[in-house]
Amino acid sequence: MSLTTLYLYTVGATAALTLTAFALAVRRRTAGPFTAAQLATLSVLVCLMHVSVMPWRIGLAKAPGVDALIFSIPFTTCLVLGLRLVPRPGAATLLIVGQGILGQFVGSGPNPVWWPYFLAMAAVVELIVVLSGRRLGTLAAALGIGAARAAVGYSYMYLVMSPFVWKHFYPAWYFGAKLGLGVVGACIGAVVAHRLAPVIRDATEAVA
Repeated sequence: MSLTTLYLYTVGATAALTLTAFALAVRRRTAGPFTAAQLATLSVLVCLMHVSVMPWRIGLAKAPGVDALIFSIPFTTCLVLGLRLVPRPGAATLLIVGQGILGQFVGSGPNPVWWPYFLAMAAVVELIVVLSGRRLGTLAAALGIGAARAAVGYSYMYLVMSPFVWKHFYPAWYFGAKLGLGVVGACIGAVVAHRLAPVIRDATEAVA
């Protein structure tokens, strides 16, 4: 399968997931514009998400066996915190895609080949956010968001990006180890965010 064909399939599947999440949000009347305060909160968290992946960019990626675990913890913490502070459809897309695009501009520049990777993770998280509804504030929802983001992200990276873009094939055990560590790290980050969210929300309301 050519890269172009795979790219189109990925975009199609991502678009379908995104449209499904949006349709459900409209049906449940949870979609709507963001306030200035919500956009400011999401912008700060996008920057924090980018800062959280800097150690991975400058060398942690070469640390065997621990990079996926350590990368997923702070990234998922910031992601789940954002969805707790701004619990509405569209927030996950702004956080995940925003961090990805920011990282490209800060780094080597825009690269459209990576955009389906960002959008695929955002789409599955958006779907979970919409389906969770009032249960979005539960630990189960946080764990689901973290695990789903990690599973989609690492699967796309090692099953799509690696063989079709980097022309590198990893053995199944290696992919399984990365996926498992990534999911474990994401779950740890989700628990941390679940604990921190009420404290941050209370502090924000006290200041306001």
